[in-house]
Amino acid sequence: MKNLDELHCLTPLDGRYGKDVSELREFFSEKALIKYRVKVEVVYLIKLKNLKVRNLNKWSENLTDKDIKRVKKIEEKIKHDVKAVEYLIREKLVKLGLKKLEPWVHWGLTSEDVNSLAYGLMLQEAKDKVLVKNQTELVKELVKMAEKYSKVVMPGRTHGQLAVPTTIGKELVVFASRMSQWLKEIKELKLGGKLNGAVGNFNAHQKFYPEKDWLKFSRELVEGLGLSWTMITTQIEPRTRMVKLLDLIRQFNNVGLDLAKDMWLYIAFDYLKQRVVKDEVGSSTMPQKVNPINFENAEGNFELANGVLMTMSNKLSQSRMQRDLSDSTVRRNLGVALGYSLVAMKSLLKGLERVEPNKDKLKQELEDHPEMLSEAVQLWLKVEGKDKAYEEIKLQVRGKKVEWDKYLRLRTLKKLGGVEEYTGLAEKLVSLETKKIKKLLEALRLSSG
Repeated sequence: MKNLDELHCLTPLDGRYGKDVSELREFFSEKALIKYRVKVEVVYLIKLKNLKVRNLNKWSENLTDKDIKRVKKIEEKIKHDVKAVEYLIREKLVKLGLKKLEPWVHWGLTSEDVNSLAYGLMLQEAKDKVLVKNQTELVKELVKMAEKYSKVVMPGRTHGQLAVPTTIGKELVVFASRMSQWLKEIKELKLGGKLNGAVGNFNAHQKFYPEKDWLKFSRELVEGLGLSWTMITTQIEPRTRMVKLLDLIRQFNNVGLDLAKDMWLYIAFDYLKQRVVKDEVGSSTMPQKVNPINFENAEGNFELANGVLMTMSNKLSQSRMQRDLSDSTVRRNLGVALGYSLVAMKSLLKGLERVEPNKDKLKQELEDHPEMLSEAVQLWLKVEGKDKAYEEIKLQVRGKKVEWDKYLRLRTLKKLGGVEEYTGLAEKLVSLETKKIKKLLEALRLSSG
């Protein structure tokens, strides 16, 4: 089937979620991989021969679908994807009147020289242009909500049980803070690449041109592509930076996963309510339902993304002796890992934009549970000299329904005020942390140039 539509795609990333991940196709499709490989080969050829050939550069930067199909046609015959790229370039050199350069295409290189740079480029650019952008939007939304709801008091829960009051804004800024720390590391990380031959020793290069400074040549080429140069390798670049990025993305996703689960629970407790969209359906049989589908979608896709990310992180940091090819098919799934991450982030953002505090429910919950002041009461009594204060209050409240009128008899309560006043520095913490996060986001934006 030549023209696949979403009804015939094997995976939901190309089908159901195709629109959500379309911005990644520029970096992780088969076409994209071929384009990056061609770019690396041409950059190497030009530097190797110290050429000034604008037409070759222009062609490599503007490959047509005809060029891509030609590579696939060659590969079908010779069964080697990188060699197929070499043959395409050699054919193009002839057409451009540069036949004398044919022997120098891929000279002294191994496939992994080309692949380490091609994959490094695609992941670096996808990170900078797509991943960080969407992660930043998510952090910004959390900051906005944290500021908006910094004074909205809600029951805090530990172990799922009522604990002491907090505010919605404070709980949201915790997630914004955690995400921003991972975002900073993701943004600042530069991917690596190598160019040093079959087992990483510059064997052919040094044998035939010993007078040339190949270390300098290699470093200049890799850094000229915007990557970090790796000098010590086997045939493969050890992918330390790539693995680190995958792990950083997974940890960012873990914060999103944690948030999605908490938002689901807050909706279940009726602390948050979802905006109702008239034409949407929550259940095929129960008309009253407004399901937290966006948070459930985010949860599932974060878990899928992290499963792939963990597998890739483990696999890509290992290789038998100087090289084996078991990583090759795994590395082609970088787009899958980022694709599910992107779907999850967009679902989470959509869910956040649809919720607001259920203030009536929150007020009622605070009024119905004066035992949330038990901590304050027993601590105040200790201040007044009662060494058995904890044990005394425990007998009155643990596992019991506490009546507000009875609780009011404790003179301490008059000093403490109501449950809604027992929020400590929640509001101030939100203010301080949101300012810090905004400053970080601005610094990251400026660092992008």
